[in-house]
Amino acid sequence: MAQIRGARGSRAKASVRSATKSKTREPRVATASVEGSSSTEARLLDCALTIFAEKGYSATSVRQIIDAAGVTQPTLYYYCDDKADLFKRLVRQKYEESHQQLDSVLQQIDGCEERLRTLVRRSFEYCVADPRIPRLMFQTYFGPPIEGIAEFLDELTATRFALVTRLMRDGMKSGELKRADPEFLALSFCNLMDQPINLFARMSHPKRYLTSKLADAIVELFLRGGG
Repeated sequence: MAQIRGARGSRAKASVRSATKSKTREPRVATASVEGSSSTEARLLDCALTIFAEKGYSATSVRQIIDAAGVTQPTLYYYCDDKADLFKRLVRQKYEESHQQLDSVLQQIDGCEERLRTLVRRSFEYCVADPRIPRLMFQTYFGPPIEGIAEFLDELTATRFALVTRLMRDGMKSGELKRADPEFLALSFCNLMDQPINLFARMSHPKRYLTSKLADAIVELFLRGGG
């Protein structure tokens, strides 16, 4: 069960308990919140992700989220402090889950080229599995700065960039890559990898375009050029 943070969360918990005891305002939903119902929390996060991805962070209201999830406002504030906290929580959950899986896989692979192929292929697979994540990340990150959110996204992307930079350093140490600024190499590679994700995640069927063949072509272009 998620811990309640701040005075607003405490007031929300009190409201939920009150609703449960009196059974006058959506008692079933309130009870599910008090019991820490994973289904209620999961539905709330999933609906929030869908609306955020469709409308963008700024254009999404708390009312739209609770209406889509079929919960009360106290229920939402039981799980998070506010809209920003909800956004950060669902994005961090998805982002860190995929990052940890990817990092674990890459550590078991030898060779810079194969690691880069795996990095792009897995990144494409994550996008195909749930295009809402890259849609939301790109439109929020490259849209007008939002106080508190921009810094949060910088933190997440810095973690990913550090992983790619580490691959570049390892590639230079093994002699598979020429000596260069590892961060410049990482930036160049991320541009090649992320632009197709940004483009095709917006389309109806990204699976048609984000293929292993394209992933391998990106690595080939990075390592050997287009000549």
